[in-house]
Amino acid sequence: MFGKTSLLILIGFISVFSIYQLRLTRAVISATDSFNYYYSKTLVHETAVSAMNIGVNKVWKDTLTNATFNIVMNNCTAVVRVHPVVPDSLVRLSVKAWGYAFVDTYYAKYKKPYKIEDSAFAYFIYSNRPVTPASKYFWFTGTEFYNGAPVYWISGDTVWGPVHTNGTLHTYGSPVFYDKVTAYAGIRPQPTSNQNKAKFYGGWEVGIRAEIPVDMTRTKTAAINGGGVFNQPIYLRFLSNGKVIKRNIVGWTAEWIGTGSYRRQRLVPQLSPPDTVANVSQLSSTGVIWVKGEVVVEGTLNGQLTILADGNIRIWDDLKYADDPNVNPNSNDFLGLVSYRNVIVADSDPNQNDVVIQAAIMAYDGGANDKSFIAENWDKRPPSGAIYLTGSIVQEERGPVGHFAGGSGIIQNGFNKRYKYDPRFREKAPPYYPLVSYPDIKQLRLVSWWE
Repeated sequence: MFGKTSLLILIGFISVFSIYQLRLTRAVISATDSFNYYYSKTLVHETAVSAMNIGVNKVWKDTLTNATFNIVMNNCTAVVRVHPVVPDSLVRLSVKAWGYAFVDTYYAKYKKPYKIEDSAFAYFIYSNRPVTPASKYFWFTGTEFYNGAPVYWISGDTVWGPVHTNGTLHTYGSPVFYDKVTAYAGIRPQPTSNQNKAKFYGGWEVGIRAEIPVDMTRTKTAAINGGGVFNQPIYLRFLSNGKVIKRNIVGWTAEWIGTGSYRRQRLVPQLSPPDTVANVSQLSSTGVIWVKGEVVVEGTLNGQLTILADGNIRIWDDLKYADDPNVNPNSNDFLGLVSYRNVIVADSDPNQNDVVIQAAIMAYDGGANDKSFIAENWDKRPPSGAIYLTGSIVQEERGPVGHFAGGSGIIQNGFNKRYKYDPRFREKAPPYYPLVSYPDIKQLRLVSWWE
């Protein structure tokens, strides 16, 4: 009796363990199938993304607009298709990728591996039209000469932000550039020579060309639509509470100041009373004003404004934002100064010992010598400290702000430069700021991406 009981117990244990073993085997097979599936799915997705990047490179580098080709990698295959949606403008890039996974349950039923697919697509716009605000460059010149002579970056000059010229960039001593420097006609002395002591911490490149905006139709139209057209010269002093004092300029007085070698003449505006006080937004509903004459400007701006002037724009005193972007990178204050002639740091009483400027500045082609950011009496005034500028400078012809001793590189007249790029300008710009064109480059902009 005892023997039969033992046999039954043994048979029971064998049955239980057999069932357990069967379930364990199924669990192992299921886990293996899951691993194979998700691993293969990851490979297919990576293939699709890699194929998209290869396609983007061909669209960008080879200006490909209509083609189909295959990519094989990770034991997967991808078909890349590029085709125009709008001729010479909108391009669609699409990818379909697939691979196979050995899934035991699927194979047992269908006698073939499981096919895994993935896809992605993107839209791009090709354009020869200007789409890049000029403020995206920190420093941009047509030429680095003034009245036929080169203007130098010298020891003591410190620049944060991308620098570009369509001419030749000249250095003397050891100026410091913290972002990339590009020059269409070259850099002198050559950066690879022992004679060049400049610090190019962001690197350098030659042979890059862009065109400074000269067509102001877009900006002028915004001023007209916003009711911001002024038919005579004006003076503006911004207040930190968002208001602005506006007065008309009725004339100019030539004053003699200084003694000895610093004896010089300066221009002082004659202003008409009374002051007009308004909110900055009341100057123009579009944030753009067009002044058909000269502008004198100073103060602390709380808001956004682009000033387009047919004449010179003179910076009379510190010109800064109420919300300093050097302290708050999310500041929403923006100022653009665009002159058909020059943007001038005035030889005013407040500007004799340093000046702070926070703005995007542009002096575009309006004549043989009138297209520069320049300091008034740069070669006659005494050493005046430094220009602490945060923003962007675009000028057809580089204007000097100081004069230095050739042997020592020490400023003898005017200002040293402490220029810093406003990094917000990489993504944003003052209202309706002029756009840069690239004659040698067909621009490509991503519209959408899905994967």
